[in-house]
Amino acid sequence: MSEQREAVHSAVELRYRPVLRDYSAALRARNRVSAAGRRQRILGMATTGCAVVALSLSLARDPDVPLPILLGLLFCGPALLLSPWLMARQLFRFVGRQGEFRVRVDESGVGVDTDSTSAVVRWQAQPRYAETADLFVLFSDDKDATGLTVIAKRGVRDGSDVDRLRGIFDRHLTKV
Repeated sequence: MSEQREAVHSAVELRYRPVLRDYSAALRARNRVSAAGRRQRILGMATTGCAVVALSLSLARDPDVPLPILLGLLFCGPALLLSPWLMARQLFRFVGRQGEFRVRVDESGVGVDTDSTSAVVRWQAQPRYAETADLFVLFSDDKDATGLTVIAKRGVRDGSDVDRLRGIFDRHLTKV
């Protein structure tokens, strides 16, 4: 019984090199839980909708739709919708230079060591998390989820470690 308890409460260690898709997925997850992400999606869809209406009017030969407005709407809508991917590329330029990530998750929080940095994130600092197919993403509790920690599932040593991670997160964090 104590052996089983020890397995449940022991640390989970991961090792991996980050890839761009990790940060694209993490920022998409952040956009689902943050007020800024919701505003950005609404604005992107509204802009795209306005562009479709303006394009329809323009094709109907309505002279009241100025070309610069039409072009601006056609550019801004997709740009807003693509911004998580664009932001991920920018973030990855920094993260990619950090080398291999060595992550330790235990009952006190998450420790992240790279070739050039070390950080410890206590549960109180990022009390929410989301799970994607490939990641666990931890978020700060402010409305825009400005703080986040990305943990790639592919870094576990064995498949049962993903369940152990989920268990630790469920004990200490709120799933969003």
